[in-house]
Formats: sequence, C-alpha cells, structure tokens
Amino acid sequence: MKKLSALTSAAFAAAAVLALTACGGQTGAASNAATADFPKAGATIEWIVPSAAGAGNDILARIIAPAMQADLGANVKVVNKEGGSQVVGLNYVAQAKPDGLTFGNTNIPSILGRYLDPSKKAAFSRDSFTPIGSFATNSVVIGVNKDSPYGTIKELFDAVKAAPGTITVGTDSRAGDDHINLRLLEKALGLDFNIVHYNSGADKVAAIVSGEVDFALGGVSSFFGQYKSGDIKLLTVIEDNPSPFVPDVPTLKSAGYDVDPMASNFALSVPAKTPANVVAALEASLKKAAEDPAVQDKLKGAATQPAWVTASDTSTLWKEREALIKPIVDELLQEK
Repeated sequence: MKKLSALTSAAFAAAAVLALTACGGQTGAASNAATADFPKAGATIEWIVPSAAGAGNDILARIIAPAMQADLGANVKVVNKEGGSQVVGLNYVAQAKPDGLTFGNTNIPSILGRYLDPSKKAAFSRDSFTPIGSFATNSVVIGVNKDSPYGTIKELFDAVKAAPGTITVGTDSRAGDDHINLRLLEKALGLDFNIVHYNSGADKVAAIVSGEVDFALGGVSSFFGQYKSGDIKLLTVIEDNPSPFVPDVPTLKSAGYDVDPMASNFALSVPAKTPANVVAALEASLKKAAEDPAVQDKLKGAATQPAWVTASDTSTLWKEREALIKPIVDELLQEK
C-alpha cells in the first residue's frame, strides 16, 4: 500500500519534469503581455476558505494572507464560503474567472471525497483547478474524551476487537479523509468501527468533547486547542516519528501497529485555465510567505508543520492520491 503522506523526494524529482501547463495554465506571448503586470496595484484577490470562520483552514489563511498581501502589493481578502462539506466554497473557486483574483483551499486528500462522492453534487473535479502550491502539512492523530476509559491506543483497539461494530468514531464527512483513513485502519488492523459522520471538523471535535462518540481521528491542529485545555486526550500519532506539537503522544508504530503514516497537505489552487505566469506569480508569493520565519512560527503555533511544495509537485501529489483513494471511496459509497 502506498503511504498517505507527503510526496517522497523521489516523487518530487520525477514531478520536476511537469510543466504548469499540465495543470491548465496558458502560455504564449499574448498571455505574457496580458499578465505581465499581475496583480495590478490596489487589486483585491479573494482567498476562498470553504469552511467557517475560526476553523483550521480559516486560521491558517489569516496567517498566510498578510504576508502574500505585502509581497503582491494587492489586497488579499480571506472570504469564508462554508456549506455542503466545503462543496459550496470549492464550487465558487472552480467557477470563478481564471484571472488570478480568486484562489482557495484545495487540501489533499480532503478535497477528493468532495468530488468523488456523487451525493455531494460537486460541480468540479481535479481538472477544474490549477494548484499554486502547498504550504504546510498536518499529522493525523486519534483522540478521546478526557474521561474516556481508554488510556492507550491498545486499550481502544482491544475494545474494538472485543466488540466489533460498537465502538463509535466521529468523522468530518462521509467519504472524506477521516472516513478514508478509518477504512485504511480497519483493513490494515482487522478492526470494525461504528462510524458516525458529522457536517464539519468542528462538529466532530465537539462530539468528542461532549462524549457523544468514543473517539475521533483527524489532523493534530483540529484537536490541539482541546488537547492543550485538557478536554481531549490524544492516544496516538499516525506517523513513524513523534509530532513536534505533541511530542509525548506515542506514534502508532511505537505502539506496535504496522500502519502507513497519514498526513494532509494544505494546498491552494486557482481555477483551471488561469494564465501560467499568473499562476507563477501567486506560487512565488505563496512560497515566500510559507518560508518567512515569522509566518512559520505562527503556523507552528497553530500546530501545523510548515512544508513548502511547488505547484507542479502539488499537482502530482493530487493525481497520486486520487489514483490511490478513488477505489476506497467507491467501496465506501457502496455501503449502506
């Protein structure tokens, strides 16, 4: 099984031969002339966050946007368009004019379940977007309520084995990345969870804090505030190495479970057919912001690991993840 983690160095090297035009960018003298002054001074660029204000994507956008604004000399305005498990905001980006003045979060792998699941009625696919890069990664953890009887991941998984299909686990959406990762755990470890779907990551975390479900899986940043306050206990990080944000939380590997690491990439994209040198300008600005030490400190403060991935490599990662995950989503959609 291929790993659900960031691209390997070998994959990066292989992806280097891809041009931005493979992502839908335009080339040619006319395009160059038309976009040489992008963005125009005083222009407003909308960063569409397809989730609510205060959610993880929104917090990170408001960290990165000021740095991009200062670099581009244009107003980078964060706009929240929530609804439909992010489909509303993603539709907006896909259907926006391809002029570089609209981009948005297309996180990998979470975006895959939005368009691979027909019930979500997404008006987009991978071909609807051109990535401009990915600026950070998020390790996947498993958390329980502070009063949970499960003090270790072994105790939790032993309970699942003892009573298959009864231990409840919350996800942020049906056929989303949580759901996919849980299915991968079930297959790898011979487990059977009782999966409960919520409308958002915030709802999922609230279900853990209230004790409505037995446990939940998701990015460390989404649990971090409640972990620090003591409302949630983290039982494991699904990585080969400990997370710098929760260094005392054991990895699944160290607990004796042979499971491939899981992580998410915070990627941004413009609509397909955005001119290549507009994409390049946004990519350069995002890279500069992502590598700014002050920005990186803020990202780490939000329990998110800075990790720059180029536009081309993000496109390759997206294709690889889609090829890996589509069969799993198809299987999930056949379940009642």
